[in-house]
Amino acid sequence: MIDILGYLLDGVVIVLGAMLSVAAWKAYRKSGMKSILLLFLAFLMFVAKKIIDNFHLIKTSLSSEILEVTSTTFELLILVLFFIALIRRD
Repeated sequence: MIDILGYLLDGVVIVLGAMLSVAAWKAYRKSGMKSILLLFLAFLMFVAKKIIDNFHLIKTSLSSEILEVTSTTFELLILVLFFIALIRRD
């Protein structure tokens, strides 16, 4: 039961992240600000990270160590993109 709830919440997070990505893309197209483009990339990477976190449901042949390192790398890149978007002046 807890597993199903976790998967449902992950699905909601993926959909919400995708919606935020679309909103950031529209805002970037309207304003042309590079910092919003960085936010778009960060939201998109967040969605990709969540999909990677649940990749074991689709393909079980990958080792958990590879998935964990990839997920952690995505987290680091997301934080770097958010940081650059915050300090960047357009």
